[in-house]
Amino acid sequence: MVIRLYKTGYKYSEEGQVSSMFFLEPVIKRTRNGSYGNNNWFSYSPRLKRNVYLYSDLEFDHWILIENDKNIKAFCEQPLHVNEVVDGELINTIFDMWYLTNKGDHLFVEVKYSSELDPLHPDYSLRSVKQIEKQKKWCQVKGYEHEVHTDHYIYKDKLLLRNYKKMMPYIDDRRQKKEMDYLSIKSFLMKNGRSKIGMIENAHHEISRHRIRDAIYNMIYEQVLCANLSEVDLGKELEVWFYE
Repeated sequence: MVIRLYKTGYKYSEEGQVSSMFFLEPVIKRTRNGSYGNNNWFSYSPRLKRNVYLYSDLEFDHWILIENDKNIKAFCEQPLHVNEVVDGELINTIFDMWYLTNKGDHLFVEVKYSSELDPLHPDYSLRSVKQIEKQKKWCQVKGYEHEVHTDHYIYKDKLLLRNYKKMMPYIDDRRQKKEMDYLSIKSFLMKNGRSKIGMIENAHHEISRHRIRDAIYNMIYEQVLCANLSEVDLGKELEVWFYE
């Protein structure tokens, strides 16, 4: 017997294995006033074309990286509530994130501050450690990868993350694009090659700075343009060029 769950998009085989998965919506959506997590966030995801719901600042920053990682084909926050006995042990847990890579790999992720996992730190949490152990056990039995993404992982490139966060307010596929702005910027880059945003702005006095940056940031997000986001703050000094 195969059980299909529409909203989460996964199904079980007769042996109880998750045979295919494609999570569409989180299993929980808590309001900002809920008691779960340190800070509750919701934000529009252009990739998913819906709001995403995050339950700490760390989860929010983690989502920013996932949203902008084009090696990831699909993702879902709070994707699956596991409540079953595995090898005699009850596992009752909700994963923070699931994503599917372009190579077809499924990964479940738990997002945690490293201090919670360090026995020598005052914020050490045995509950968090045991939660991760149970998640890893379930994934191993079911045949899926599991990773723990800590603040060390998420903030290893602080400039890149900061630039992504500044870009995101410009990225909204619900707004109509100004195609002429895109064409003008592409034409400039075809003639001049790798250029700073300030140079592009100076060459287009008829277009407002906001519109130019809106177009450029969306083209970066859509992988039409490359940019040195790990080297320079978002702004007029940022360089952009076409993917080769």
